[in-house]
Amino acid sequence: MGPRIPRRDQESIYPKYCCLMLILFKPWRSVSELKQAEQTWTDSFEKFRRTCDKKIVSILNNMQILHECKDSRDD
Repeated sequence: MGPRIPRRDQESIYPKYCCLMLILFKPWRSVSELKQAEQTWTDSFEKFRRTCDKKIVSILNNMQILHECKDSRDD
């Protein structure tokens, strides 16, 4: 099926998570619309998350809850 969507609670892959969430949820036509050249993916995502629609925040939260439910199931 392809790679999984990364979790936001794993510090080592958080920048990758930020990048992918921006690609999925922020309208863009070029990379410069996703982040500024001097900006990290994390900084750009945090800024986006503060200003995006509440529906997107809800989707992001639900994606994380799905990971946590899978963890609980496997315990």
